[in-house]
Amino acid sequence: MSAFDDYLAQLRRLDEARRTADEAAARTATAAETLGQRTQRIAEQAAAQRTAVDDLARQARTAPPQRAAPPAPLGDPHAELAAAEHDLGTAAAELEDARYLAHRAPWLPRWRADERNGLVYGVFALACVFVQLAVLRFVRADGPLGIAGLAAILIAAPLAAFCLGWLTIGVASRPRIGDEHAKLERNFRLGLVLCGSTLVVGCLGFFS
Repeated sequence: MSAFDDYLAQLRRLDEARRTADEAAARTATAAETLGQRTQRIAEQAAAQRTAVDDLARQARTAPPQRAAPPAPLGDPHAELAAAEHDLGTAAAELEDARYLAHRAPWLPRWRADERNGLVYGVFALACVFVQLAVLRFVRADGPLGIAGLAAILIAAPLAAFCLGWLTIGVASRPRIGDEHAKLERNFRLGLVLCGSTLVVGCLGFFS
């Protein structure tokens, strides 16, 4: 092979290598562009979910959650895509939590209805016990009220505690967003048990 033929062969190999490098660069650019498009689409989905969270906050008349500033671009398409997917998961969890809380009572929203009712009725039942003890301590059966008046106060106190608990639950358990005429879970039996059990205190004090 002459020197000229060898020179042509080298030119052909150089040209093939250049074409191979150009094709690889084009494939890399196409892949990067596809990753960038996916990242942009995921970022738009996350932004839409956060907008929905802000809308729920406005409907519930509460302040929207505070969020950190978006991170700076990483320069690596794969890393940016992974960060966008993680951000989308965070936004989806935030929206799910906001929807749950928006339709719950503003007071102790993560508690079950029976737990909230038990706390409210329990507080009023405890207050009823103190009232009964005060009545037994300071009101005499032979006083102006007499035995009938003292018994009426001791019986009326648990009934008043139950009614106050019933009304309080109606105010405290109404959800931020929901049907205003929807039936609230007041747990009638639990209230009767907790408030009615205070009659034991009155009976023991009355007949002692």
